[in-house]
Amino acid sequence: MRKTFLILCCLIALTVSIANGQSDLINRGTSWMSRDDLERAIKDSNIVITFHPDSPSAYYNRGVLLQVHGEMDKALADYNRAIGIKPRYASAYVNRAGIYYAQGRLDAALADVNRALEIDSRHASAYTNRGVVRSAKGDVEGALADHNKAIQLDPKLSTAYFNRGVLYLSKGDLNSALADFTRAIEFAPSLTRAYVNRGSVLVAMGQLDKALADYDRAIALDPQLPDVYQNRGMAYLLLGRDGEANRDFARCLELDSSLKTSLEAAIKAAKLRMLARKK
Repeated sequence: MRKTFLILCCLIALTVSIANGQSDLINRGTSWMSRDDLERAIKDSNIVITFHPDSPSAYYNRGVLLQVHGEMDKALADYNRAIGIKPRYASAYVNRAGIYYAQGRLDAALADVNRALEIDSRHASAYTNRGVVRSAKGDVEGALADHNKAIQLDPKLSTAYFNRGVLYLSKGDLNSALADFTRAIEFAPSLTRAYVNRGSVLVAMGQLDKALADYDRAIALDPQLPDVYQNRGMAYLLLGRDGEANRDFARCLELDSSLKTSLEAAIKAAKLRMLARKK
């Protein structure tokens, strides 16, 4: 179950970057995005495209907004348009690869990040995104090399540390995973999944109080993630704080009732391990 969760974590770590604005409206559009008013930002981008129908950056920036808004088909069309106007638009290939990855089209995603790196061999986000794709295709060592290269090019790229931490955790290298999730948090204090994953590492290390602090922070950042309540509940259970554990398990199922069977199995396994230690 942990391994599947880690693969899902990689999904949210794909880097999406925004090009420098071509006009005041483009700049205003990206500032609206920072305030989560994506619909208004998209309207601004529509106006930009009306006046600049041959601007690849205009389509690219609207594609970013649509991608963040979850309108993947429309975002894909905008990236296609940007690439059609500017075939050597590295960041457009990177972001289009993110959509292909989310659709499970791994070969297409890999082709796009490879093309981005042909255009710009120092594109750090392209390396870490290729690492995510390579990992999904089973090439763990290739993925690790890509994340290392991304960090070499951009030592403050939080997603590269996060993704490398996921790989280290999958390999059982807890110390390296802990260091990478901590670095990811240092450079992106609002990266919720970094707290969740660091919490999982701390549980595995037996540092349950520190793990609880990380789960608390993750819930403060996003209270709608059912697996975080499950993880925190398991930490409470291991500490013998059954009441708090049960409340978290109940909240987990309120958010996603489909987890009932797996949650019950995890609780049963944890209790059996606790009984075995007492003998």
